[in-house]
Amino acid sequence: MRRLPVRSRQGARMSEKIALVTGGNRGLGFETARKLAMRGFHVILTARKASEGQAAVAQILATVRGAQAQSLVLDLASFASIHACADAFHKLGLPLHLLVNNAGLLTTNPKPAFTQEGFELTLGTNHIGHFLLTHLLLGDLRRSAPSRVVVVASGMHKAGVGPGPGPDFDYGNLKTEKGFHPVTAYRNSKLANLWFAFELDRLVRGEEIAVLAVSPGWVPETQADARPSGFQRLLFRSVLPRLPFARTLAQGSDNTVFAATDAKLQDQSGGYYEDLKPGLLSDDAKSVEQAQRLWQASLGWTGIERFGA
Repeated sequence: MRRLPVRSRQGARMSEKIALVTGGNRGLGFETARKLAMRGFHVILTARKASEGQAAVAQILATVRGAQAQSLVLDLASFASIHACADAFHKLGLPLHLLVNNAGLLTTNPKPAFTQEGFELTLGTNHIGHFLLTHLLLGDLRRSAPSRVVVVASGMHKAGVGPGPGPDFDYGNLKTEKGFHPVTAYRNSKLANLWFAFELDRLVRGEEIAVLAVSPGWVPETQADARPSGFQRLLFRSVLPRLPFARTLAQGSDNTVFAATDAKLQDQSGGYYEDLKPGLLSDDAKSVEQAQRLWQASLGWTGIERFGA
């Protein structure tokens, strides 16, 4: 974790702060966007479908007094959509003080699916898409500094946390050449989120951009819609969230909002937080070599010559 020099902007109001939240139309993303709006942020949330984004915005405007919110279309499994979203944001002519890389995929399907560019869908959505989007918006964050990037990771980057097999980040199996397990794919993508956050922190060292990673904990409600039966959906929405080791949408999003807004964290770039305090990382997650390897691979996958240029 590094400490940043902090320069305050005298007279700046929170309402002048612009936040972009990916996957902000539902679940943890929506709760995060709503709470940021309550704190005076002008919130721009993304959704795969325009109608879903517009509905989420309407709900925020109807329930948060004085809220400023709008939506953009973004499908992180499509490079064309990511470029179009960044272009649409730039046409708004707004600064960008906060980028929350929240959108994530955890599939229960035992068969793999793929992005438009041919990457396994979980890694492609959770990491590669956000890598490209952050590249396209880094200039905006620099011009708007002090600014912040919050990467929503997961405690499931650690073996033994949650069900199923542990992570197995195999560069020879990124397109499921050797096999596929949905839990391993998710764990791998969350390791990638952490490696990305820590390497981005090293890239912008000396600038007034704080990069923080968070785990919202296990939030059963986020998995309810993917369950095959009505009973299971009810279980994940109403029963499992009451377990002592589970987190509700409100609790999980509190952790993201804490990382996004707590003033003391602006000079704590490179940190990882769980339950509003520093979290424990696996040895793999702390590997600088692994983070640098993934960074170089991601540059190649996305066709980027110099990140943020």
